[in-house]
Amino acid sequence: MRYALPALLLLPSIAFSQPTKAPPELPKVLLLGDSIRLGYAPLVAKKLEGVAEIVHHKENGGDTTTTLKMLDKWLEAKPVVIHFNCGLHDLKFSKKTNGFQVPGDDYEKNLKAIVERLKQSTPHVIFATTTPIVDDRHAARKSDFDRFDKDVKAYNERAIKLMLELGIPVNDLNRIVQDGGPGEMLGKDGTHYTPAGSDRLADAVADCVRRQLRLKNPTILKDPASGPEAVKAYTEAEAAKDKLVPEAFKKMKVPEFAVPASKDEWEKRRPDVKPKVVASLGDLPPLPAKPKAHLVSSKIRQGFRLERLRIDNGVDGVMSALMLIPDGLKGPAPTVLWLHSSSYDHSQLLQPNTNGGEEPLGITFVKRGWVVFAPDAAWYGDRAGQGPAGSRELTRDQQDSLHKYHLWFGRTLWGMFVRDDQIALDYLCTRPEVDLKKIGATGISMGSTRSWWLAAVDDRIACVVGVACLTRYENLLKHGQLRQHGTYYFVNGLLKHFDTEAVISLIAPRPLLFLTGELDAGSPADGIKVIEAKVGGLYNAVGEPTNFKSIRYADIGHTYTPEMRKEMLAWFDKWLK
Repeated sequence: MRYALPALLLLPSIAFSQPTKAPPELPKVLLLGDSIRLGYAPLVAKKLEGVAEIVHHKENGGDTTTTLKMLDKWLEAKPVVIHFNCGLHDLKFSKKTNGFQVPGDDYEKNLKAIVERLKQSTPHVIFATTTPIVDDRHAARKSDFDRFDKDVKAYNERAIKLMLELGIPVNDLNRIVQDGGPGEMLGKDGTHYTPAGSDRLADAVADCVRRQLRLKNPTILKDPASGPEAVKAYTEAEAAKDKLVPEAFKKMKVPEFAVPASKDEWEKRRPDVKPKVVASLGDLPPLPAKPKAHLVSSKIRQGFRLERLRIDNGVDGVMSALMLIPDGLKGPAPTVLWLHSSSYDHSQLLQPNTNGGEEPLGITFVKRGWVVFAPDAAWYGDRAGQGPAGSRELTRDQQDSLHKYHLWFGRTLWGMFVRDDQIALDYLCTRPEVDLKKIGATGISMGSTRSWWLAAVDDRIACVVGVACLTRYENLLKHGQLRQHGTYYFVNGLLKHFDTEAVISLIAPRPLLFLTGELDAGSPADGIKVIEAKVGGLYNAVGEPTNFKSIRYADIGHTYTPEMRKEMLAWFDKWLK
């Protein structure tokens, strides 16, 4: 199966602001909170226009005591997602009473009551941490109360611990401000934000809301047919299609890739093979000297932190990516570079009932103590509508325009895919959480091909698992199945020299596992057998026969099964220790 404060302005009635008029079918998202929320809420509405109807009250929500009193009125909006924050007023320290407006224990008790009430309205609740204070700027206000950043940290610690116990994800806005610099993002009062600061907070809120909406409505692909009847139907259908292929294409021959007789022979031949493989990607621009990354959002979840990043590729746009960092790391950890397929973007990593299991694969990885990084390919995720025509073109149209654009400059679209994945790898290598000697790559379908191409041209990938895409190009052509792969998939001039087995051989002797269904028209089984013989022979020749493994599943097609997931995890358990 595919797992395809008292309130500053407390009015008798609460008015709601709907900055963007939206069709009634859009999901309602309620933003609750204090004056910081008042700054970013209208911006969130603009960023999510056409995605969600953003509802937020005009009044400052104040402390947790005030929020509790007003919840019933605010919840009349009937939201499907609620994003809330409380804390900035609770931690106000009165100079007159020499105490907090809402002491820590009461703050926790109130937060728990707020969550219980919100959950009665919707299960999709997000808490946001209290943002930093610049102490000297706040003190210069000479008000009758103080705020201190040390208290922000203490109240946030209480809130985060409680939210995780209650199963509520935490949008760590405090982390975003720390990353951007409190001195730059906050205004003269040391509490509120400059327009640019509010915009960055809005980016983080919009990202977390969008992700929550995706989790609410995950995309599940239909399971392909399997079993004996599917084998019979597939065999008959493919035989009929084969008859339609003109003889000229059936007779096409690719120069043979000879299996080396020894490790010494391969070490002499490899320097000739790799440049030909790299050249087939086209005249690629140099990689950026140093990856330029921007932290969009930072979300705390049970067992890990989820970061959403943007990385400039220096040529045609900004890559979007997810990074999952397990709690409690004692040092650099094994890392999985998870590369998405052509059917999803990086968000599938956190969707249940996909990638061969009920549990989201990203959660499975972090439970093993592995860091996970998932970059989006061109036109996926935030990169949609960022091609040569802008938002007028999406998906296949954007793909075609990018293909034409890069062709003009002598490079293939697939080459730019590989280049982007190398930039992602470059960024990973700057992170202290990552063990540079234990980086594995995996994915299904297009993600599989991204994985083994990346490992072929970049030795920093320690091991690979490719699921449901192992294609020998000559066999694909002879079966008339080029349409099984998008324009992005093809490279220039490779078949003048050799076929896929030469590309894959560059991975040796690093551990490599393939898991493929024989009813997958995009990966003809006769081609897989040739690859197995050639690549398996090479691994034997270099003295590492157990480092290569290929499993073919006779009665399934283009899918990710629980059995495949089990094999993938066992492979990484073995080689990423």
